Amino acid sequence: MVNRLKRLSIGAGFSSDYSGKFVAAIDELWSNVVDHSQRCDTGYIAFALAPGKFEFVVADYGVGILASLNSNPAYADLTDQGRAIELALSEGISRYHIQEGHGFGFRPLFIGLANIARDLRFRSGDHAREIIRAGSAPPGARTYELAPLPGFFCSITCVV
Repeated sequence: MVNRLKRLSIGAGFSSDYSGKFVAAIDELWSNVVDHSQRCDTGYIAFALAPGKFEFVVADYGVGILASLNSNPAYADLTDQGRAIELALSEGISRYHIQEGHGFGFRPLFIGLANIARDLRFRSGDHAREIIRAGSAPPGARTYELAPLPGFFCSITCVV
């Protein structure tokens, strides 16, 4: 599937380098479903390609970001779903203790997609975190409340 995804995204107008970044991002997000959701059997990956545009979704129906972080004693008292998403997207934050080497996957993902990601959306519980880049302007981010959604949902749209 990895080679097929690379070939498809190259055919849609993305460079081989960008195609590799897509695969790396999907792999990192899927690893989080397996490592953190406690319901990896509910996880899924979907993608859509069009000329100059690639969108992918990685999601699960697991425990969600807040419950996952609550299993780390450092975040056991955390109650806000929005803050949990913000923390999970920060470097070094994980349900595992930092000395175990977890919590460092999202930063390389963001750096790898920085020039081609138009929008990134992360949703868990009753909040979402959205990072949107309009044209050549620096990306803007916001966290906002929504109706509750179990598990984790991530959507990333990239354009050339």
